[in-house]
Amino acid sequence: MDKLSITASIDDYAVGLKGELSVSDFGGYGEGWFNTSEVLRFCQELRNLASELSGDCELIGSQSKTDGTEYLERFGLRCYVLAASQVNGVVGLHVTLSHYPYTDCRQQEILKVSGELQVRNGPLQQFADDLQMLVQGKLDEANILGDLNVL
Repeated sequence: MDKLSITASIDDYAVGLKGELSVSDFGGYGEGWFNTSEVLRFCQELRNLASELSGDCELIGSQSKTDGTEYLERFGLRCYVLAASQVNGVVGLHVTLSHYPYTDCRQQEILKVSGELQVRNGPLQQFADDLQMLVQGKLDEANILGDLNVL
């Protein structure tokens, strides 16, 4: 089964999220730093998406060059509705994670994984609650399972 696991490093007003993704026998990890309020807002948007089954939401952490231009998405969650049944709604959770080597390596050596988890609206709401508790320091890890053959 496909799985996303997220852990957090908590600072005063920021949180570092590290994601590990396993999709169809491929896996990888990535991390990004966010304002805590940004992650809490994403959790609320995710709960709304799961209950109303309309719209989309995203949480993107990227690395920038010294001139401020973005060049590497390190931690990305994009959520969108695939099937809008209130009983068994299905949401797509597209995950992009990358790991940049901390040496003077070529950019071609960046490790990146990207994939989609398809989840029912109930487990997605639980994931939003778990992610909120994670950034508040009340939980060690937030996990969500997906099955590409849900539909």
